[in-house]
Amino acid sequence: MKTSTIAEAKNKLSQLIYQLESDEPIHLTRHGKPVAVMLSEANYQKLTQQNNGLYQAIQHWREQLNSDGALTETELNSLRASSQARAFSWDE
Repeated sequence: MKTSTIAEAKNKLSQLIYQLESDEPIHLTRHGKPVAVMLSEANYQKLTQQNNGLYQAIQHWREQLNSDGALTETELNSLRASSQARAFSWDE
């Protein structure tokens, strides 16, 4: 975790902004206590983007799996249809 005092940040603002573009957020302190955080625009956008809910997250995850060479729905269905069912009994 990178930290800087407010006075240092004031004097080196341009340098800190360049660091933010490639590094983690910078915590600003006053009298040794954290009071603010500086972060890059990209990190800010990640934090503030609208949450689309669980269903959307699952759909996005499934799309990533499909693009990574995972089995398609058709391939899964053909495997399920051709496999034999296991014998099962409630009796011991």
